[in-house]
Amino acid sequence: MSDLTTSLAQLSHPVDRTVVVTTLPELIEPDDLSGVTLLESPEPEVNTSRWWNTGLDWIEQHHEPGPYDVLCMEADVRIEWSTLARLRMVLRNYNLAMVGADCHGVVTTAVETRYDLDPWTEEHSIPGGCMLVAGELGLRFDEQFRWCCAAEDFEWQHRKAAGTGLVRGLTIEHGPRRPLTGERAEHAEEDRQRFVAKWGGPPTR
Repeated sequence: MSDLTTSLAQLSHPVDRTVVVTTLPELIEPDDLSGVTLLESPEPEVNTSRWWNTGLDWIEQHHEPGPYDVLCMEADVRIEWSTLARLRMVLRNYNLAMVGADCHGVVTTAVETRYDLDPWTEEHSIPGGCMLVAGELGLRFDEQFRWCCAAEDFEWQHRKAAGTGLVRGLTIEHGPRRPLTGERAEHAEEDRQRFVAKWGGPPTR
C-alpha cells in the first residue's frame, strides 16, 4: 500500500482519473485513497486478468472518445513522473500499442520495438507490473489466464496489434515476488499450458 501511495504522489495524476481495483481478502478502504475511483473485484476467485479488466472496462466506459493512455500498474510498484512522461512520449511518437521500462538494462537502442510473436528472454519483456498501453485499442486481458502468463499474453496481444517498445534508460521499483503456493501454483502451471495452446509456444525462452 505504501508503494502505491508513493507512486500516486510522485505522478501527481488527477485523482478523478485514477482507478484502483481492490481484491479480497485485504480490501482497500475508501479513506485510504481519498478521491480515487475504487473498484472491488466482483468475484472472490483468484483471477488477475479479471481484476485488470474490471479497471480497464470502467476506464473505457467513462473516457471521452479519442486516444488515451492507460498505465497498468501493480500496487507494489514505484514509478516517477519523469519515467511515465518518457513512456507516454515513446508510445505516441513510435505509434506503439504498449511500452515499458528496460528494468534489466538490456536494450542497446533508444527503444527496442517488437512486432513478432516469438519468445525472447524474460529480460526483454515488458515488465508485467507496469505497462503503459494505448487504451483506445480496447485490448483486454484474456481471462483464461488466472495468474501466470496474464501479463505475457497481454503483451503479445499488443505486439500483434501495433507493436511494443522497451525503453532504455528507464526503470521502476518492484516489490519482491511471493512464492507461488496452493491454488496459485496450480493456476500457474495451467496458465503456461494454455499460453502454449493459444500462441504455439512459451512466452519466453
